[in-house]
Amino acid sequence: MAFRGTSDTLYTPNNGKFLGLVQFLAKYDPVMQNHVTRAMNGDISDHYCVNRWKILTDHVEIFTLKKLSDTRWEAKISSVKPVRYQISGIHDALITLSETEGCDLDIVHEAITLAEQLRDFIFLISLVVWYDVLFQINVVSKALQAKNMDIAKCVEMLNKCFAFLQDYRKNGFKRAIITAKGLAEELQIEPAFRLIKRIRRVKRQFDEIAQDEPIVYPEKNLEIEFFNPLLDTALMYMKERFEQLDGYSGTWGFLYNVDNLSERKELVKSCADPQIKLMVNSKSEIDGILLCDELISMKAFLFGKIEGQNNPLMVLNFIKRHSLQDLYPNIWIALRILLTIPITVASGERGFSKLKLIKTYLRSTMSQDRLSSLGTLSIENDIAENLDFSALIKDFSDKKARKVNFGH
Repeated sequence: MAFRGTSDTLYTPNNGKFLGLVQFLAKYDPVMQNHVTRAMNGDISDHYCVNRWKILTDHVEIFTLKKLSDTRWEAKISSVKPVRYQISGIHDALITLSETEGCDLDIVHEAITLAEQLRDFIFLISLVVWYDVLFQINVVSKALQAKNMDIAKCVEMLNKCFAFLQDYRKNGFKRAIITAKGLAEELQIEPAFRLIKRIRRVKRQFDEIAQDEPIVYPEKNLEIEFFNPLLDTALMYMKERFEQLDGYSGTWGFLYNVDNLSERKELVKSCADPQIKLMVNSKSEIDGILLCDELISMKAFLFGKIEGQNNPLMVLNFIKRHSLQDLYPNIWIALRILLTIPITVASGERGFSKLKLIKTYLRSTMSQDRLSSLGTLSIENDIAENLDFSALIKDFSDKKARKVNFGH
């Protein structure tokens, strides 16, 4: 919206960054100035793709088409969703564009080609499969980015997503065909597979006994060549992520319920896992027995003091606020490690996005300390806006002042 704006006319308010850039170039470039003058006088039929965009918005009213992104799951599903639910409108927009008078021949050819590809039944099945898989994964991905998400809940959600993909691997292809037939009715096409024009036959050596018959049915070929590899790849990466977080949950998950701990005998076993995990050269930063005793003591000490005591962050802040680090050193270390285990890479992606905005090519000589400080201010902008700069400046000046006040 910032790029396109709410107005599609030159020299009008809120016409977006693209038309604003055109207006800026017209001030200094004679060729662009002549071109803009002709556009304003109506001598140019296509006004910077505005007519094409208007055709699209007239036919596609609910979801806006978006470019495919390779970084985030949310961006992928946002690109597939408009096509999944507005495919007939997009098809009509392409046909209208191809029949527009004065349109470039290359654009007409591209519009006709895309419209023909949308009418392919195999494409409709692929569209339904991709949307079902991406939607389920995106739901879990968005939930895992919540600040209050713990590892135990994360493992539970990944387990359910893994179960959904397993079931979809067995029965999803037939369901996708049924859904694709509904899309074919919207496009008024026959929901049938195109026959394979050329069957590839692999040349065998003289000593090979097994003969793999080529796949002649397009439906079976789509399932084997597209559907099964897609789900197998998703299940493989999901299983790898699930096993890793499941190991973390087994080691540190019991710390999420400080106010609802198990019996001492079981708690000792649970506290021994972090000690073993941090063991280096027969030494560990955590003592399991002492951690068990500290948790039992902390449970009684926190009762009725803090709301939501099963939140490790609140317990850690309670210890820091009352300067209890020396009394509960093992809990202090364990909770800090627990809260720094990343469930997703969303925080890291946001950090790199902020750094890319801060350290531009004009700031290539910026030092690491200044970059880290500016990055922290940018990420924690909500806290920075509420700071009292007068008090900070006074404190800074008092520390840096060279004059000594001896008093009267």
